[in-house]
Amino acid sequence: MNAMKRFYALMLALGTTLSLAATACAVETAFSDVDADHPFAGAIRWAAENGYVNGYSDGRFGVDDYVTRAQLAAVFHRSAGSPTASGAVRFSDVAATAYYANAAAWAADSGLINGYAGGRFGVSDPVTRQQVAAILWRWAGSPEALAEDYPDESAIASYAQTAADWSRANGILTARADGRFDPQTPATRAEVVSALYQYRTLSSSGAPAPAPDSGKVLVAYFSNTNNTERIAKHLEAILDADLYQITPEVPYTAADLNYNDPECRANREQSDDSARPAISGSTGSLADYDIVFLGYPIWHGQAPKILYTFLESYDFSGRTVVPFCTSGSSGIGSSAANLRSSASDANWLEGQRFSGGASRETVEAWVSGLRLPAASMAETPENASALNLSVNGTVLTATLAENSSAQALRELLAEGPRTIAMRDYANMEKVGPLGKSLPSNNEQITTQAGDLMLYQGDQFVIYYAPNSWNLTRLGRIHDAGVSELRELLGGGDVRVTLSLGESST
Repeated sequence: MNAMKRFYALMLALGTTLSLAATACAVETAFSDVDADHPFAGAIRWAAENGYVNGYSDGRFGVDDYVTRAQLAAVFHRSAGSPTASGAVRFSDVAATAYYANAAAWAADSGLINGYAGGRFGVSDPVTRQQVAAILWRWAGSPEALAEDYPDESAIASYAQTAADWSRANGILTARADGRFDPQTPATRAEVVSALYQYRTLSSSGAPAPAPDSGKVLVAYFSNTNNTERIAKHLEAILDADLYQITPEVPYTAADLNYNDPECRANREQSDDSARPAISGSTGSLADYDIVFLGYPIWHGQAPKILYTFLESYDFSGRTVVPFCTSGSSGIGSSAANLRSSASDANWLEGQRFSGGASRETVEAWVSGLRLPAASMAETPENASALNLSVNGTVLTATLAENSSAQALRELLAEGPRTIAMRDYANMEKVGPLGKSLPSNNEQITTQAGDLMLYQGDQFVIYYAPNSWNLTRLGRIHDAGVSELRELLGGGDVRVTLSLGESST
């Protein structure tokens, strides 16, 4: 999967004996119980700015309050970009309508948090410090680790011993004041966000930049007071992206933005569903871009109507759109969801709200948690193999990937076409048995409509909507858009016949 540029290298270089306190000096936060000198002020501000954790209505963060298993799942799920869980909620104590329902399913499906005997998730149980370390260790891939023993090493449960060593070696979960790990004590809100911050720093640091193996990125933004532009330029530098400013044909004046005047231009446009302010200039074609970051300020809780003009001026079919907004207090709310109707053929990722003065580090930490898709396979390499898929009589063409799994599929189909009875799953994919196991090359992937995947070695999957899961890439359909694939594949069962097509060589 895509990785982010090296960042926070100085923080890691300070050594595993130092906590986040060493890097959080004089960091201001908006919480009454977190002053600039608080040891976890930097992590708390980072978590709040990214929307992973909210404060209380009385203005406190609640630094010493315990964290429940449901709350932890929700925080980590938001940090991961709020991916869709692959299965339905299956815990007896998790209501389908609970705010943490998808997070609990995702955490369980990902192997991060296990349920209890009897089918409970334990939503209200405080999460212990050793559980926090173990969950983050699993998220890191359960690496081997050695570290100096804690004074209370013998109190650490067997399942968490390697995780505690990994945590200590990498400065993930800060030891208590007396040097003990205190494994069975509930973790506090401040400790949880600090551990998450350190984990995200570790997972992002030292990794190569996304280019050239990620899709080409465009950052398109509308900014009237330069706040959104500041975030857009952070993204430009982080992602080595192209930058495009959405400029109104008739610029907005101070009088146009006088929200106290109900007849000002901005108020009139925001209250008119049909308003589409004209844009000066054009980006040209979006054909060169796989990913579009879309930025805007919040006006009366929504995106300015010029964003709808932009989305309706281009073909976003098959592209990934990542919205972000700036505001002094309002969250991204329903603004991103409402924009989707103007580019329904795009694959939309979860959006993010920033304050206008958000640092590059804050933006980079958010981007590092996104599951950005790999480069589009729409342009077929000269030596690539073609795959034909006949779906209930409609023939689609795909390009096979270059890995041992796709090679094994080529060899299987060289014996003759293969017909698969495919069932629908979760309104996002069709899946069916190949009848033969293929080698796996699993990676964490955020799929796009048209992706062909291998699941559990012998299940062939065609995606017509996005999902994040551990899969093996087999190829990609390149002659059908999102709406066409959904119309063809959505609904009931289908029969798909696979056969090799002609190579372009």
